[in-house]
Amino acid sequence: MRYGHHRAGASRESASRCRQDDRDRRRLLRRRRGHPLAVGKGAKRPSRARMRGQLLDEAARATLPSAVDVCVCGGGAAGLVAAISAAEAGASTAVLERDFSCGRSILATGGGRCNLTRLDLDARAYNDPAFIDAVCGPLFSTDVLGFFDACGLATSFESEGDTRIYPLSDRASSVREVLLGRARRAGVILACAREVGGIGGDSVLFRELFSDGEHSLRAKAIVLAGRDGFVPAGLDAVPFSPLLCPVACEGLPFDELDGRRVHARVTLLRDGKTVLDEYGEVLFRSYGLSGIVIFNLSRFARRGDTVELDLAPGLDDSSFAKLVSSAGNAAGIVDPVIVDVLGDEKHVSCTVSGLAQTEHAQVRRGGLVTGQFDPATLMVRDRPGLFAAGEVIDIDGPCGGYNLSWAWRSGQIAGTAAAAYAKAGA
Repeated sequence: MRYGHHRAGASRESASRCRQDDRDRRRLLRRRRGHPLAVGKGAKRPSRARMRGQLLDEAARATLPSAVDVCVCGGGAAGLVAAISAAEAGASTAVLERDFSCGRSILATGGGRCNLTRLDLDARAYNDPAFIDAVCGPLFSTDVLGFFDACGLATSFESEGDTRIYPLSDRASSVREVLLGRARRAGVILACAREVGGIGGDSVLFRELFSDGEHSLRAKAIVLAGRDGFVPAGLDAVPFSPLLCPVACEGLPFDELDGRRVHARVTLLRDGKTVLDEYGEVLFRSYGLSGIVIFNLSRFARRGDTVELDLAPGLDDSSFAKLVSSAGNAAGIVDPVIVDVLGDEKHVSCTVSGLAQTEHAQVRRGGLVTGQFDPATLMVRDRPGLFAAGEVIDIDGPCGGYNLSWAWRSGQIAGTAAAAYAKAGA
């Protein structure tokens, strides 16, 4: 999940926190190993280029055998869990990851806090409820929490009465650390800076980014879990498109409203019919609308749809009018700057012109079509030994822990099943 946001419009903060968590992790590793690049307070920090070179050197030192039981393509959320599950089931396991280190995408989730899962996971919130039900079953969140409990991760609710679950440390880096630690204890080979380019028979073809060399790794079972859009030939797939991002709109003076926030009821209309109706914080941007509720709306919005905002959802129209009449304006109800721009309006509307800041979208829609998988194992039915997990499958859900929950649980299932397949073949 590439960029998650706990607060509306927090993409810059999320990216910054991601970078800080990654620096913290590298500093911890250097201190543990007595590395010469370890720095203390007040010391000059190594340059980004030097850090990049260090990570490439570490990636180059990861040696791969000629063959493994299970090869996991992708070292993000789903890939790490799949690799751990396979290795703990007794399979020799390697991860091929294009990035210079595994699990970096986790650092940006939940605005750098990682909304791990939620207690009230509902299959109906996903784009394919029947498939989610068949794969994850009734103990969806229980299975996810059980896995992380075994990792040694302490968790807590976002707040009293809230069902969203975060690491107790309130840092996504804690989630990444426990996953990497468990993977290493299980004997997983984490081979970073290796870009998967294809599958030939029982071999995964990849390129080393530190040498530009072409190589292959034989595997009895392969788990696809990458975010880079790699889809083997012959499989049915829906083109990838960004989701959970801001929405570009027309029809309001957005330049004058840029940066203002309001708690509103948001209704998405198409041909006069309600497509989505949610309450939450909306952030006005120069190009349109942002915020968690808008990210959820982006899953359904089409060009030409109407977005209606009720700027005072806690008041009925009559009560709103009385307060405005008493005060002479709506500045006692709505942000005075918004009132100055929009007037004493309770209801305003705009027209969707597209999605915005798609390069920072939390997830993507598309990927491998669900109908070609056995839901019990996540193996492709007509490609024995080929499994998939996470975002590479055409599954998406709203904000609030749904997409990470799918990554964790599908990784567990695919990894365990891949190990069983490899051992049976042996």
